[in-house]
Amino acid sequence: MIHLVRHGEAAGEDKADPGLSDHGRHQVQALANRLAFRPIRQVLHGPSRRTSETACVLTENLGAGATPSDLLADRTPVPSAERRGDYPTHRWEWFEHVPAAERDLDGAELTEAWHQLWFEHHDDEIVLVTHAFVIAWFVRQVLNAPPATWMRIGPIGNATLTSIGPNIAAEPVVETFNAEVVLPI
Repeated sequence: MIHLVRHGEAAGEDKADPGLSDHGRHQVQALANRLAFRPIRQVLHGPSRRTSETACVLTENLGAGATPSDLLADRTPVPSAERRGDYPTHRWEWFEHVPAAERDLDGAELTEAWHQLWFEHHDDEIVLVTHAFVIAWFVRQVLNAPPATWMRIGPIGNATLTSIGPNIAAEPVVETFNAEVVLPI
């Protein structure tokens, strides 16, 4: 079972690579409590500070090891000129504003990342801490949906859980999607 987790709420703007806010830490702690009875041995996380801090809170509570992975870096699938027709025209201008460091042409890197992660970990109980667009693309991959579908998946909330496991034919299936943990008042 692969558990996809979006990082907890960030303290500040994404452009500055912020860590978690106090509320974000509470979100992740509540998620760790939800996962506490699962046999999770490893937490992989993207290179950003907020994914690293999310993984740290999870591992403190789960007794699992944390490992950074560039496969979970913040990426945004953007269509190549040949694939723009796969997306609605009202989205085209938005793609022009995606930062160069996050651009993933036709989602090729994310597609490869998903295939590698599924191949290596589908028999494990593992947590992957990453970003909303990455999770949306991975879910789109599992559903074998058209490319633009990732933009209609969500919104994926902070510290939410999406679980993907194998069916009887060992194919990935979405078992839980964007499950929020209710915080105590």
